Amino acid sequence: MNVALQSEPTTDVAVSTVAAPFRQSHFVASPDYNELVLALLHQAADSGDRDSQSKLGAMYMAGDGVPVDCQKALNYLRKAADAQEALALYNLGVVYAHGSRYGVELDPARAFACYLKAARLGSGDAMNNLGVCYQNGLGCVRNLHLAFEKYREAADRGHTVALSNCGYMKELGLGTPADAAEALRFYRQAADRGCLEARYNLGRLLIFSEARPADFVAGWEALRRAGEEGSGDAFNLMGCIEYKGFKVARNYLNARKYFELADELGNAAAKNNLGWLHQHGYGVPADVSLAVKYYTESAVLGYASAQCNLGFLYYHGIGVPRDYAKAQEYFRLAANRENFTAMFNLALLHLEPEAGPPDQAKAVTLLKRCAWEGNADAKVLLERLTRG
Repeated sequence: MNVALQSEPTTDVAVSTVAAPFRQSHFVASPDYNELVLALLHQAADSGDRDSQSKLGAMYMAGDGVPVDCQKALNYLRKAADAQEALALYNLGVVYAHGSRYGVELDPARAFACYLKAARLGSGDAMNNLGVCYQNGLGCVRNLHLAFEKYREAADRGHTVALSNCGYMKELGLGTPADAAEALRFYRQAADRGCLEARYNLGRLLIFSEARPADFVAGWEALRRAGEEGSGDAFNLMGCIEYKGFKVARNYLNARKYFELADELGNAAAKNNLGWLHQHGYGVPADVSLAVKYYTESAVLGYASAQCNLGFLYYHGIGVPRDYAKAQEYFRLAANRENFTAMFNLALLHLEPEAGPPDQAKAVTLLKRCAWEGNADAKVLLERLTRG
């Protein structure tokens, strides 16, 4: 039997731009809120007042002072949107962008159209989300230059998340020339305005840039603050840095501490990383049953490395009965998320007689993809197969 591979904790974290969320009214939190005010709001909405319709649409969608009712929410939002109310148009765009979460079919084209109208009416949230659409080709033709332009326009209107998104685009040179100094400037501005994503990105970029030791200290402090403000990604990255010994002495106990803090915030990557520590006994007594628990929790959240690691345990029968069908299921889930270790393991399953009829053609296809991504094991196996 060939030996499958696992995905260990890594400082190569995935970051991206952030879409603005559904904008709630928080009407029930107002000191003026009461049943009479709610009745008057309904009366105004039913009489055609677009502001009241927009508010009620947000309230019914979020359960803000009224029971959640997606159909009522949509009725009110659509009426207000037809009357060109910017907030309703924006929220309707979020609804169509997420589909089933809000009781409608996913419709990126309608989401884009709503964002476009709302942005023209002055919505910074909508302008930011137009950037997300252009960046990813959601409901429109992908255009990175236009994506950066929309983020920049939203940032100029004072949109905090858009500032952070400008930093991301500048960091990677997407739709604009790469400029680390400019990226840091955008991240700092957004972090100073309380943007959690920006504080995390600021810390990450300071730590991983080829910079002075003082920048590492500042980056670590930014990550710590982001974690304390609720960023599981920040605590998880701190754990990975301690685990890897990146610019610090390797410390498994500290790694575990930060992974546990991130786990408390529901971070899927941290759950996987705790599974890794428990499987291998890094900073904790080895306990495969706990590893299975953490991997499973992370896999359920869609984290590809955990799906790969869980498949590895089933492939080799470590802590669980050997089960090639389950191994294949988890490897395939991870491979569909571009996890190349899982792709390599899937190739092994196609070559494993005990797992079913061997299929070298499928194995070679997967190995070629892995080799293209720099997987040395895949290159060696591919050469052996093609030579034979």
